[in-house]
Amino acid sequence: MADPIETVAPDDSGSVTLRRYEYQVHVAAQAILEMLADEPVCHVTCEHIEDVIVARSGDGQTAGGTFWDFQQIKTRDTTTPWTLTDVLAKGPLKSLWRTYGAMKDQGLVYRLTAGLEGYLDPADSLATALARGAGADNERCLRRVTGHLNADAKEISAFLGLVRIRELPRREDIELRNTAFLHELGPSLTGAEVTGLYTELVRRTREAMQGRLGPRWAEQLAVQDLPAKLLRKRIGPSTVADLRQRLLRPDHVLLTDVSQRLTGIETALVRKLRHGAATDDVIEEAQMVRAHADMHRMKQQSLGTWPVDPAIEADLDERLLLVARRTIRGHAANPRPANAIFDGLQTTLESSAATHDRWPLYARDSVLLMGRACAISDECRFDWGTAHESPA
Repeated sequence: MADPIETVAPDDSGSVTLRRYEYQVHVAAQAILEMLADEPVCHVTCEHIEDVIVARSGDGQTAGGTFWDFQQIKTRDTTTPWTLTDVLAKGPLKSLWRTYGAMKDQGLVYRLTAGLEGYLDPADSLATALARGAGADNERCLRRVTGHLNADAKEISAFLGLVRIRELPRREDIELRNTAFLHELGPSLTGAEVTGLYTELVRRTREAMQGRLGPRWAEQLAVQDLPAKLLRKRIGPSTVADLRQRLLRPDHVLLTDVSQRLTGIETALVRKLRHGAATDDVIEEAQMVRAHADMHRMKQQSLGTWPVDPAIEADLDERLLLVARRTIRGHAANPRPANAIFDGLQTTLESSAATHDRWPLYARDSVLLMGRACAISDECRFDWGTAHESPA
């Protein structure tokens, strides 16, 4: 086995709180920033087996192979330092223990990292021993973790040799640190340009976490037999090649169209709407309803009410795609079709929300369904027509 993405995840539900989800996005972005800085990061995989998997090359332990870092990220509201009791209560070791069981016989060189928001209590010798991979050498730590996981002490000892704790910036600080680092990579860029680049990096990271990284951004690998739904969770050099180019050449245009407007980066959705001669108010409405739909989806995921079976959402997407294409055909002759398509699609969804949203995933709300349709367009699955001159 050469790649843990081939392994069935012990727990792949992804039902996390919105706050933890957003924090996790910024943690994953840190590894991608390392990639942009030419550090030996091969790729970053989100929400498979663990919250984040970082694959590195050239590590001294791998003799030229790949070193895998499986990261379980934990947040909390209190600012007090973490003790071993806190770590056990939050449960990162239980997740990492499951990963250990899945990976131990796969022939990989790897580490199991508990990423904790905040810092460890330096006075807690058990927590500090655990943090540096010496938990098995501390008898009290070994005994407590063995009891916590209810497993064989010898196996726990091997497990603890792989465990590390990584102290992470607080949620109010991590984004600022990431953007500051990005500015160091592109010192000739303005603050607005750096913010726009980071916004785009975070957007792609969110899509990877949802397994929705489109074919334009999904990492192209030599190994082609890996499941597409898992590759959509992986970010590699080709995923961020245009971001790297932008850092090197300030005049370079992103593949997602860096707009010179104050709104920053132009997404595929906006570009397609402009191609169909959409007015600014329609573009703003499309962005707004798409944001509402994304927020609704993430809230349902955080509550654990979003269906695990991807076929349910795929069915809705196919229904929205069919009605969108039907609407597009109806306005093909319009010299400025985007506005007409947008209004026509909205009208159709207002009268048939229950027909399309059968689960319902989006509360049979036509605005949320319109937002989901815009997200599908952003994935390059349909456009908003092509502007042309009207016949004389």
